[in-house]
Amino acid sequence: MKTIIISIFAICLITGCTPPKEEIDIAKEEEAIKAVIENATAAWVARNLDGLTATSVTDETFIRLGASKTGFAYSVGWEDRASSAEEFFKNNPNPVAVKFENKNYNLKVYQESAWAAYEENWYDNQGEYLGMSINVRFLEKVDEKWKIAYISVVGTTSYEDDEENEDEDEDDD
Repeated sequence: MKTIIISIFAICLITGCTPPKEEIDIAKEEEAIKAVIENATAAWVARNLDGLTATSVTDETFIRLGASKTGFAYSVGWEDRASSAEEFFKNNPNPVAVKFENKNYNLKVYQESAWAAYEENWYDNQGEYLGMSINVRFLEKVDEKWKIAYISVVGTTSYEDDEENEDEDEDDD
């Protein structure tokens, strides 16, 4: 019996056999990723730094990049992000009076990482549309839980419409 086990082990080494990887339940992982994104958004709305911390990679690899017509924000490392969020919450303590709806997700899930691109629409408390941003998140599994490692937000409604830009581009030719 010992000879058979050693022979199988030797054949595996020679042929490069590796144990099969655990199959990823893509639908389950996508729902978990969306839940983390929704929880991070809810934490931001509530001005809850603990909630942001719970949904984020909290080391020096964390990155946040935001851009709109009024400027941009860039943070590298969780300490920088937490510090800027804490200062912002201190200066803007009331929860955001805007409802967020994330839709049109494009997700790619790997064993220990994933990325998500999606639209985030904003509505006032009466349901009136206020604007939109395009968001990208890169997530990593930390202790078997999805955490956000990278955030990119582009406030698209703060720029001119694409059709207007295309018309201007044609005039330049």
